Amino acid sequence: MKKQALIVANLAGFASFLLDQIRILQEAGYEVTYAANGNLLAWEDTRGKLDELAVPFRQIDFNSTSPLAAENRRAYRQLKALLGETRYDLIHCHTPIAGLLTRLAARSQRRHGTRVIYTTHGFAFTSRSTGRQRLIYRTLESFGSRFCDAIITINREDYAAAAGMHCKKVFYINGVGVDTEKYRSAQVDRDAYRASIGVRPDQVMVLSVGELSERKNHRVVIEALSLLPDKERYVYVICGNGIHGGTGQALQALADRLSVHLILLGFRTDIPEIMAVSDIGALPSLREGLGLSGVQSLAAGVPVAGTDVQGIRDYVKDGETGYLCAPEPQAFSDAIARLTGAREQMADACRRMAEQFDRSVAHAQMERIYGELLLSD
Repeated sequence: MKKQALIVANLAGFASFLLDQIRILQEAGYEVTYAANGNLLAWEDTRGKLDELAVPFRQIDFNSTSPLAAENRRAYRQLKALLGETRYDLIHCHTPIAGLLTRLAARSQRRHGTRVIYTTHGFAFTSRSTGRQRLIYRTLESFGSRFCDAIITINREDYAAAAGMHCKKVFYINGVGVDTEKYRSAQVDRDAYRASIGVRPDQVMVLSVGELSERKNHRVVIEALSLLPDKERYVYVICGNGIHGGTGQALQALADRLSVHLILLGFRTDIPEIMAVSDIGALPSLREGLGLSGVQSLAAGVPVAGTDVQGIRDYVKDGETGYLCAPEPQAFSDAIARLTGAREQMADACRRMAEQFDRSVAHAQMERIYGELLLSD
């Protein structure tokens, strides 16, 4: 009889980052089930990949906004019912709220030998959080750390924080893995591809990739570009879901008011090609577990102006692969000015840094962690 593994995350589409880990477990003889909320965002492509791997899906009604939301009380009951159906040998949970609820629901199974692993993809408290935020979120994470056998972190700052909590085994991995070759080798006709997305050959193209949300803080780049004396040279391109929502409309209104050229492309499947024709990557997030788009940008040889926060610090090195900035317009404006025309000089260093976060590195790290945790007594 095959060993049973349960992987849990908040959103069903998050499985796209976990396929490699699923394959590792399957190769080790586990039958893997995936549980998450599949009702909030479209995830057909990822579901197709799970079907190819013969991974059954279980719906859990997680709400990622608040641990105390009514949906999460229902999600906890759903988890308990799922755990009542099957005795799992391994439970690996991801993301803060799903991770906390799963660890609490799995206490009984853990007492009977189930190994419980929690991967944080970015603690909700950072060095830039308010004292109240740090107290609330650190307390919750510390409490949850009592109910797992290992915590896996994907940036150095979170590793140091987790090491001071109650779980005895804490690991660091270089993210979930980026297919760096796909970004390094993208070949396109620069001028033609730019024209296809509305960018002129002579413009300095600043690119951000990620959903449009307050946390992603795209507005600071628009404000930064407005401060440049030659702002008409620049175009800011954003790829990501949400362009038709309130955030997208607000960003467009801000750009229009400040006379900044903004292009909102929405969700795209040609990110390697778009990065290949960009000049500067912008990662202005207020919080990032790692920021895959930043690593992807480096893999394409494009330096990054990024916020000086957890995760981004791990690969943006001042003057080598980009510049770290306070999350305010003048700092980003200065960084963008310094990076203008710097792509060619920084390209090799950017690509070397990205190699540290290649999927082969993450794969080897997870194989070692699973081996240590699942083969130990």
